[in-house]
Order: sequence, then C-alpha cells, then structure tokens
Amino acid sequence: MTEIYPRDLIVDAALPDSDQFAVTAVNGRVGRGIRAKIPFERGTRVAKFAGTLSNTVFQHSLQVSPETHLHDPYFVGLLSHSCAPNCVLDMQRLEILALLDIEPGELLTIDYAVTEDTLYRQFPCNCGSSHCRRWITGRREAVNEEGRAYLAGLAGKLPRVHRGAR
Repeated sequence: MTEIYPRDLIVDAALPDSDQFAVTAVNGRVGRGIRAKIPFERGTRVAKFAGTLSNTVFQHSLQVSPETHLHDPYFVGLLSHSCAPNCVLDMQRLEILALLDIEPGELLTIDYAVTEDTLYRQFPCNCGSSHCRRWITGRREAVNEEGRAYLAGLAGKLPRVHRGAR
C-alpha cells in the first residue's frame, strides 16, 4: 500500500491509498483524475479526504463554508466534473459518497456546482450526460463572457428543426 497523501496530511486511517484508487491522466485536455481500483456500492462511503484550510479559492480547493476552502491537490481536488456525477461530497464530514455503483477503473466524478459558490475558473463541459450544461460555473455565479461566447458558438452549430407545411 502506498499513501496518496503526503505523510503530514495523513490524519485518519480511512484516507484513501493506492490499493483503492489510482491518480491517473484523464486525457490530454483535462489533466489528472481519480479512478477506483475496487467497486463501491451506491450509498456507501467511497473515501475520506483531507487538505489545508484557506480563505483563498485554488484550482484544487473545495468550499467548506462561504469563507473557507479546503485545498487538496492530492485526491479530492482531482475529482473530475460531470453534470451526472457518480459521487457527492459531504463537506462537513469530509467524505465522498457514491451516488451510483462504481466499478473498478471508473473515474470518480462530482458536480462542481454542488460544492462551489464561485469556481476558480469556469470551463466548457462535454461530459456526455444528457443533462450536460455545456459550461460549468459555481452555483452562485453567472456565466462569464467567455462562457457566453462558447455557448453562442455551440448554438450556431445545432441543427435547425424544420417544421413541415400546414
């Protein structure tokens, strides 16, 4: 077993290790993510997590309260986004819970808008979900100018629906 967290952040024996999870490349555009090495049943705890508390939003931080963020570039901060995620975070208990059954090799995903009022950076999404929002923001922020331009470009590429003559 190899720890995922540096030794100084190992505060709980229930923190994830390399027997359960792999920190892996997702694809050339996204960066790193977390893949399960073992199965998890829907409704169960997938892992606990740790980090450093800060009042600053970082790329790999998660909001604990309106003024406090947990910076974790080792594990939970690497979870990928999906508009139809397989996990949800309990920020009070610092746990990841399975929303769906998770199979070995599956990427762990959360919906970033569920935990963040304002994201470190808004971004385009192509998660493949039928509910994909196409542009991801925090739950309390409007789509920025870049996002409006991106979404307008997507709208211009949608096939037009032709109505038959009456």
